[in-house]
Amino acid sequence: MQIVFIGPAGSGKTTLVSEYGKWLGSSGQKISFVNLDPGAEEVPYSPSFDIREFFTVEEIMKREKLGPNGAMIRAMDMLAEKSRELTSRIELSQADYRLIDTPGQSELFVFRNTGPEIVNSLSGIGRTIIVFLIDGQLICHPSDLIAMFSLAAACRLRLNVPLVHVVTKADALGRSDLELLMQNPDYLEKRIVEEEGGLLQEYMLEYSRIIHPMLRRQRTVFVSAITKTGFEALESIIHDAMCECGDLR
Repeated sequence: MQIVFIGPAGSGKTTLVSEYGKWLGSSGQKISFVNLDPGAEEVPYSPSFDIREFFTVEEIMKREKLGPNGAMIRAMDMLAEKSRELTSRIELSQADYRLIDTPGQSELFVFRNTGPEIVNSLSGIGRTIIVFLIDGQLICHPSDLIAMFSLAAACRLRLNVPLVHVVTKADALGRSDLELLMQNPDYLEKRIVEEEGGLLQEYMLEYSRIIHPMLRRQRTVFVSAITKTGFEALESIIHDAMCECGDLR
């Protein structure tokens, strides 16, 4: 099974990949790590495949006289061009779980051809799922939550494989009622009315009614890579999502 971790910069992808992989390995599962971030200076795990063997953002900057953003865009296009070769290399690692760490600039990975090309290739060698990370520290208002779920929905549409939501940094959440906001539509609407105003309030109310059916069909897992909170729930929801009879596909 391939588990692809995606989320905004700073949401904790690399740390969660490392700690979740260690946790899975401690129960006897065979784990391989894959780094697809050519801009990473170092990673806290030993990857069986590392895109930096092919190129790095720093090398592209020097060779093609590009700035950091231009070099990352070029790197994403190069990733897409090599998607089949990368997948063949990844397939060589025999493991129960392949944990795939993606670039911090998730919008470049998802909204250019890179993400769809790579995820499609990965799906050809085995079951593949997206774990979408939401930084719990950054959810301070209802609009923050709705914006994150909008981005998750866009990822689901672009990548076309099962996707589960994970709130990271559960040991330091931005607000104490975050789980209730996600599970109770009446409470979410109440908080929108109290905390938002004008046209934004109207938009948020309309969109909250769109996303709640999606949230009711699946759990959102709260995890902490520091305390290992939620790792069992994460493993459970991943298997639920991959079940052919599940309702997350």
